[in-house]
Amino acid sequence: MEENIIAQIAEAEEKGKALILEETERASAVRADAQKRAAELRRAAETDCAVLRADGIARAAAEAEESYRRSLSEAAKRAAEYSESLLKHTDVYVAEIVGRIVK
Repeated sequence: MEENIIAQIAEAEEKGKALILEETERASAVRADAQKRAAELRRAAETDCAVLRADGIARAAAEAEESYRRSLSEAAKRAAEYSESLLKHTDVYVAEIVGRIVK
């Protein structure tokens, strides 16, 4: 009976060792797959970020250009309005100066 129990214990120990070895190999395979997937995700994320960055830069440049053109147009309009307002009043001064010269 004791021999039977010892044999069962030895058999259980062998099965335990085999199971540990099997699960260790499985864990290594899972870890390798996870590392491979992580590398793929990192590359995909880097590509996505590069595209988003390039799009963001292009969009910001376009918005800045539009803002610049709009500001330039508004400044030109104000300058033209200011010039016109000054020209409206120059007739009086021109007539006065010409009148002084002619006398």
